[in-house]
Amino acid sequence: MTACSSGAPEPVPLEDARSQYEESLRPLQQAMLSDPGVTWSQAGAEAFLEEDGVCRWSPGDSVAPVGIPEDDPSWSERAEAVDEVLAPHGFDAVGGAGRRHSAPAYGFDTTRPDGARLQLYSVPGQTVIRLSGVPVEPSECDG
Repeated sequence: MTACSSGAPEPVPLEDARSQYEESLRPLQQAMLSDPGVTWSQAGAEAFLEEDGVCRWSPGDSVAPVGIPEDDPSWSERAEAVDEVLAPHGFDAVGGAGRRHSAPAYGFDTTRPDGARLQLYSVPGQTVIRLSGVPVEPSECDG
């Protein structure tokens, strides 16, 4: 989840993107659900997509079998904790939690200048962390 300067997306080696994601994932999981007994699992495989000449990587979702209600009083605390994890990686502050368009999902959605997007949200019965659109070296989309 490297930060980059404005302008064209600066691709990073896939191993660097993976490493930075793994480094940030546990703190993001704890920011969303602080209960140490919660078990997170990987849902879906990593994916590559060429978009406007940029190879973009998505690692698959991190999912916990716990939903967070919209009226949970800790959403603002979660936002602060998530922002602390994301700031060094160039993501915009998540702001307040909200409902995703025409979906039962409620949570955060943020981007960074290189086009990467991070969604942290809850639906009935589960909480999801989804990273997508990380620019990686073009050769990753050639395979």
